[in-house]
Amino acid sequence: MTVVAATVRTGSGSVVDEPLPQRPPSRPVGDPEVGEPPLARICDRAVDLAVVVLATWTLVYHGCLLLRVSVPWAVSAEVGALVLGAVVVRHRRYRRSHGRPRDEPAIDTIDTTRALAQARAQTALIGTTVVAAAIAAVVVAAGWVWPVAAAGWLVAAGTGTAWAALRLRAPGRTAPARPSGRGAAWTALAWATALALLSVVTLAPNPDDLYYVNLSQWIAEHGTFPLRDTIFSDLVFPMSSWPPMASYDALTGALAYLAGVNAASVVYLVVPPLATFLSVLALSRLLRAWRVAALPVALSLALVFLLFDGGDGYAAPGTLFLTRIWQGKVILLCLLVPVLLVYALRFAARPSRANAGWLAAGGVAAVGLSTTAMFLVPLLALGGAAPLLVRRRGRAALGGFAAMAAYPLAAAAVTLAVGGRSADMFELRRLYRFDPSWFGPEILRDGLLGLVVVVAVLGGAVLVPQRDARVTTGVLVFLTGVTFVPGVTELSGDLVGLGPTLWRVSWVATIAALVGVLGARLATMPTSRPLRGLSAAALALVIAFAGVPIWSAANGVDLELRPHWQHGPESVRTAELLIDHARPGDLVLAPDDLSITVDVLTTRVKTVAPRAYFMDYLRDDPRFHFPARLALVTFADELPVRGYAARVARALDVLDVDHVCLPREAEQQLDFVVSQGYQRSVGTPWYACASR
Repeated sequence: MTVVAATVRTGSGSVVDEPLPQRPPSRPVGDPEVGEPPLARICDRAVDLAVVVLATWTLVYHGCLLLRVSVPWAVSAEVGALVLGAVVVRHRRYRRSHGRPRDEPAIDTIDTTRALAQARAQTALIGTTVVAAAIAAVVVAAGWVWPVAAAGWLVAAGTGTAWAALRLRAPGRTAPARPSGRGAAWTALAWATALALLSVVTLAPNPDDLYYVNLSQWIAEHGTFPLRDTIFSDLVFPMSSWPPMASYDALTGALAYLAGVNAASVVYLVVPPLATFLSVLALSRLLRAWRVAALPVALSLALVFLLFDGGDGYAAPGTLFLTRIWQGKVILLCLLVPVLLVYALRFAARPSRANAGWLAAGGVAAVGLSTTAMFLVPLLALGGAAPLLVRRRGRAALGGFAAMAAYPLAAAAVTLAVGGRSADMFELRRLYRFDPSWFGPEILRDGLLGLVVVVAVLGGAVLVPQRDARVTTGVLVFLTGVTFVPGVTELSGDLVGLGPTLWRVSWVATIAALVGVLGARLATMPTSRPLRGLSAAALALVIAFAGVPIWSAANGVDLELRPHWQHGPESVRTAELLIDHARPGDLVLAPDDLSITVDVLTTRVKTVAPRAYFMDYLRDDPRFHFPARLALVTFADELPVRGYAARVARALDVLDVDHVCLPREAEQQLDFVVSQGYQRSVGTPWYACASR
């Protein structure tokens, strides 16, 4: 290899020939995951298998919707797809193991003057990043004016990304990937097992299950994939969320159909421990691909952060971890986002058809988990392609972006073409969710925990060791900051219909992983060994002190040691008795928590309105009787009688309600129902029901 020398003038005025550092190859050679111990590779293959299953099932499901075929045919096609995929992967591995290694690209020379200028620019960028990040962190922690925090965020993210880009093009060869060692793999497995067990004993009912699990239950009961409403009717009205792009709920329903069990058993008993286990492995894999030193420390601090990021709010990473991981969108956040970043990093290191295939599989799998993937995955693809653009490999960058983003963008185009909609019509209610000064603190928190989060995230482009990953992290953090700018969500809502859901762009920032990176950096600072351990332990104590455990009652979670569905025992018991008592097609009026439980457990009995805002899209359909349903929902949830008696009596007749279930303490309301011709029927210590 040729050593390049240049003439350099020293401070004393003498002239010497000095060897120059060498520019890294235009395309780094090697996989960032090469050299890992066998146990780590086994964990990685388990995660890859999950991606393949989700991707192939998504393709099968979408094909079945077009062809209108039933569950048995879909399962047969999925088995065939998995067998074919196994053959292809085996063939590719054989070719790779018997093929020629690629030659290392030539190394270019560099300009000393330009290198010195870049060094000065990097120093200025680092200083700006530190100052802007400090301002943003203090403003967020103190709960001050949000636009100031957003401005500091964008400046810090922008300068941090610029620094990472300069470092990527700076002289010096990228350090080779260091195997993480057996201890890191065992640490990941220990955490994965422990948190999988914790997911089994947590009880955290969530009203979003109404749509997802109801759809799964319809498939479990009928063996078909519906294209119309299953909540209010048996395929009479349009679907509340259209079109049904996500395939995950169909997968859980198909598994329940094959097993002959309720869909809730698959969703609530099987998915949480499995998804939690794989998500921890995916997080560990991302940290390994980033070449984070002290990997056990980084992973442990990232998980400690997730475990203590509970409390009020719905958008913080901890509240979207194992206490809701049975939902497809949460699996997208916890499992697919880290894996897609690993695949993107691998493609940036070696653009190839095989690595592009994994990008494509991840993009398809993400769409299958949640419609959020339609705007989230293209952003991840953009961040993943950024290092290739910095290295002026535009064709490779375009190929990587297209491989990951093609299916999500196609799904978005189809959704717009067929008049896609969501049940949550924010223009009619909850307008405050467009305001970044509201959803920003919901994501980042305030106080000490918010300070740690903002410092870790805005420092990501500087602290992540792997050069390509720095650029990707900086771009994604900057894109997150764009959503914090006042007016962006409203503008997006007006242009393409994406409004409050844009807060989920924060998922691409991988907040928990970056907290782990910050902790690992503290644990490997050039100080004495005892101080390293103390600094990492101090960060863990700050997180635990400032946060709220996600398994606590303050986070809306109970601990239930027996196997259970994610609904309160009182509502499950009442719903089961009511379903046994009712006839197929009966209509039930009940408070929203009991109504949701009924709709999750069966589609053969309907409820008047399990969530009020789910009715908005049908308000103009005369068959739906929107005013009558609204009156009954108000009666069941708010329990008024005075001033509502005539409207409630008329609505009961218009909708021909068969059963009314109300809390035991609502004696006046129950007496009113009995006066309308109902008779007392089933009851539990918590609810009393009357039937016609």
